[in-house]
Amino acid sequence: MARSKLARSDPVLIPKQARKYFKMNRRVLVVEADKTLRQMLATILDDNGFEVTTANDNIVALERLQQQAVDFILLDMLIPSADNVEIWARLRANPATKDVPVMVIIADPTEKNIEQVSHLGVHHFLPKPFTEDELLLKILTLLTESSM
Repeated sequence: MARSKLARSDPVLIPKQARKYFKMNRRVLVVEADKTLRQMLATILDDNGFEVTTANDNIVALERLQQQAVDFILLDMLIPSADNVEIWARLRANPATKDVPVMVIIADPTEKNIEQVSHLGVHHFLPKPFTEDELLLKILTLLTESSM
């Protein structure tokens, strides 16, 4: 897979304070029900220096989080195996994950859906479909805002 312009650490595209995230081995949990998309996300993130753990549903995600701490989470909010409100509440109630930045991947980014997710306290969204550069820019935003 060809690396994106953003991933090449182009100083024009990546803010100076964010470059460290592409030089460090940041741990990420990708929670995505669609196997193809989950593998694509894992490949992109791995190619850009992230240590990736994946889960195909919320139950597996919670198990993975008990086994290993992560620096951020990409969470598909349309996973059929569990209530999205419940996983969000469990992430925020757990002292080990309450401060972990989360980006929600949303397949149907209608105003109503975004409003519902926003009421949970979600501030970072990645609407489907998305490009590799959009993904990486959203991650940069997530990580730089959470480190301030």
